[in-house]
Amino acid sequence: MKPLRRLIPLTLLLLQLAPLAPASADAVIRNPGEPSYVVSLRGSASGHDWHGTERVSFTNLDADPLSTIWLRLWSNGVKGCGEQAIFATDLAGGTAGDLSRNCTALQVELDAPLAQGDRATITMRLIIHLPAKNDRFGHHRGLALAGTALPTLAVHDDLGWHLDRFADIGESFYSVVGDYRVTLNVPFDLNTPTSGSAVASNTEGRRRTTTYLANGVRDFEWAAGRLATVHSRSGGTRIVVSYRPQDLSEQRARSALGFAVRSMDTYSGAFGTFPYPEMDVVLTGFTAFGGMEYPTIIFTNRDKFTISHELAHQYFYGIVGDDQFAAPWLDESFASWSQYLPFGGRKQCSGFNWPSDGARITNDMAYWLAHQGEYFTIYSGGGCLLANLAGLFGLDRFVRVLHDYVQAHWLGVTRTDEFEAAIEAAALADGIGFDPATYWPLWRVD
Repeated sequence: MKPLRRLIPLTLLLLQLAPLAPASADAVIRNPGEPSYVVSLRGSASGHDWHGTERVSFTNLDADPLSTIWLRLWSNGVKGCGEQAIFATDLAGGTAGDLSRNCTALQVELDAPLAQGDRATITMRLIIHLPAKNDRFGHHRGLALAGTALPTLAVHDDLGWHLDRFADIGESFYSVVGDYRVTLNVPFDLNTPTSGSAVASNTEGRRRTTTYLANGVRDFEWAAGRLATVHSRSGGTRIVVSYRPQDLSEQRARSALGFAVRSMDTYSGAFGTFPYPEMDVVLTGFTAFGGMEYPTIIFTNRDKFTISHELAHQYFYGIVGDDQFAAPWLDESFASWSQYLPFGGRKQCSGFNWPSDGARITNDMAYWLAHQGEYFTIYSGGGCLLANLAGLFGLDRFVRVLHDYVQAHWLGVTRTDEFEAAIEAAALADGIGFDPATYWPLWRVD
């Protein structure tokens, strides 16, 4: 059987899959820290159903003992408790409470309080049923997509535990980077592009077992189907496009591959070398939206701006993280502006036609869920703001400002005030007339 993907040579893995660390220390303590996830799942013939185990290890970074953690079962939010899709049972290392937040949050009382610097592990049995839905979590026309399917540690920071509700119109995810080792056992003819890279694979009878490593990522996703692939490279990263041959030709897949390589070349040059050995692009036929980003894998329709947008998210949310419920603009606005960069860049925007008095670029997902017709503001309005800044600084200089901002928050988490500070410092250094007291309110950034 032809392997799903070329296995990465061991010497290259030692260089590229070594644990990744943030470039600078974060002033905010985000706990639990240093997460490690070890997952083993067996998939059904269709890839719609999965069962197995997950082990989660973490360190208490806070001075106070840690006695309670929360797990986010994010994609239970797609259908809600009535059609629960993700089941975490038989916990060891802690005692599970009741599911809350529409079955997306599971409280776990640890067997013993964890002192600062100490490490603990919990294990669980895991069952995942993908719903029949053309969605980032679901199956449709022979393609199964497992977005945010694995239980992930919730974050506690200076604002407390973040247990926000699931947002189907966008994202409400918030996590720190960790390391994943995921083993998938599937029928030998079922292809499974994933986050990370395949490091071992063997076939026994009519099933294949493949282990994937993904280090320094915020979560881990995969797709499943009878797929064909085309591939190329962007620097040290292998770019793999997976698609259903029944849905499109190899020529069109190669066109999408070209957009992906061009985008990743541009972003690596602009914001910093992409630090992962593989980037997967799974071509979809979404109708309600264009695509969805995850660490080192995207599910996307094949037009060039959708591909470049989702790949821009590898930097804005993947590498530079944010609390997507509290400040969704910090990744969506940046991806919306960056998507034009591989094709010449967006250099000017004089203003934005606000849909209402309440619409602000920096509104949280609670506002957008209540005003869904205005949600485009963080895409169009936020993109316009960044284009205005590109005009103010000049495109090349603005890209360098963003490069420094990305480097300062590499594999960390950023907030709006930190971006404001970066712009204000750059304007001062360049001698640009910039009045924060008038500029940010004009653009409804606070």
